[in-house]
Amino acid sequence: MKILIINGHPDEKSFSSAIFDAVVKNLDTDKHEIETLELAKMTFDPVLRLGYRQHMPEDLAIEKSQALIQWAEHFIFIYPIWWSSMPSLMTGWIERVFTPRLAYSANQKGHFLLNFMLGRQFKKLLTGKTADIIATSMAPSFWYRLFSGVISVPDSYGIASLKNAVLTHCGVKTKKIMILGNMGREVNTLQKRQNFLTKVSRYARKL
Repeated sequence: MKILIINGHPDEKSFSSAIFDAVVKNLDTDKHEIETLELAKMTFDPVLRLGYRQHMPEDLAIEKSQALIQWAEHFIFIYPIWWSSMPSLMTGWIERVFTPRLAYSANQKGHFLLNFMLGRQFKKLLTGKTADIIATSMAPSFWYRLFSGVISVPDSYGIASLKNAVLTHCGVKTKKIMILGNMGREVNTLQKRQNFLTKVSRYARKL
């Protein structure tokens, strides 16, 4: 399987980087082709300055990212949940990379709601690809398990913006969500973080 791992944390020394390292080190390279993107180490403009009115100037990091998005069969996203969303660097990267005609297309004719109900408002251009999400948050992990499950209001905040608004919209099916909560709180001990890295390593080995 062709796997693309994206570390969306803007700090290279973050715990997200430790998660990223655990995933990379434990994936079976005999079974998978692996590519990585560490946004903190990349140089690109994360602001979609012209919206979708006009293409921005050539950006090699963005072009590489788009090529990898098309190449990959499975994505692993790693990031912290801040203000119920992703870091601005990761949000900007998504806006620059998951563009119309590459990730999705929209029907500009007819009534939006009618088109949507009939399944002809959007075309999902990344259909067939899958994704896993590994996130950290100051809120407890149970909060996200609760609102990512049966209740789904609104699918655990910081997960929804990626899982529903981006991936599902483009045809990518999210298979697994792992969350380490209580970041920055005294109950989040070094041992709990190590246990989570062990869990992540075990997950990667099983892929």
